[in-house]
Amino acid sequence: FIIKIKGKQAHGAYPHLSIDPVVIAAQAILGLQTIRSRNISAFEPSVLTVGIVRGGERFNIIPGEVHLEGTVRTYKEEVRAEVERRMREILDGTTKAGGGSYEMQYIKNTPPTVNDPALTARVKPLLERTLGPANVQVVEPSMAGEDFAFFANEVPGFFFRLGVVKPGTTSGGLHTPTFRADDSAVPAGMRVMARLLADYLRDASRQK
Repeated sequence: FIIKIKGKQAHGAYPHLSIDPVVIAAQAILGLQTIRSRNISAFEPSVLTVGIVRGGERFNIIPGEVHLEGTVRTYKEEVRAEVERRMREILDGTTKAGGGSYEMQYIKNTPPTVNDPALTARVKPLLERTLGPANVQVVEPSMAGEDFAFFANEVPGFFFRLGVVKPGTTSGGLHTPTFRADDSAVPAGMRVMARLLADYLRDASRQK
């Protein structure tokens, strides 16, 4: 999502002459976090993250607008729609209370990535034969976005991750300064993909 909080610029020494979009934006950000905690079931996974807050040019000037950007992650389309509805209500109320206004683009990107259970059960043994059973793990669900989901919405899909942390080393999380990926994982990934395809096609031909 992309949000523009619009106010009225003024000198920092005369805040009563302004409509301060910085204060409005701060209140809006806190208000948006209540969607997860107060409007969505505790048993329904969802995330709302504001990743960009940008506004102002000088320390002593109240700016005319503040720019926000962030991401919403859910497992269900109806939850995503509910988050958008509440975002607009909160932004409308917060900006009006402060005397300002807002604009928001709510951009729907990738849907959730869901592995087909039957296909997963069928190909998991193929991975174990290639890498060894100890090296194949079922991971917990994630809020990370993957455009592979568009394929999996059309045909049964199977998405797997390739571990990239070299044994004996450590790595920070995704999108952190300490993230380190071991390039030697690439050949392993190529071998797995080739073996997976060859074994799948061979097994499919035997079933005919």
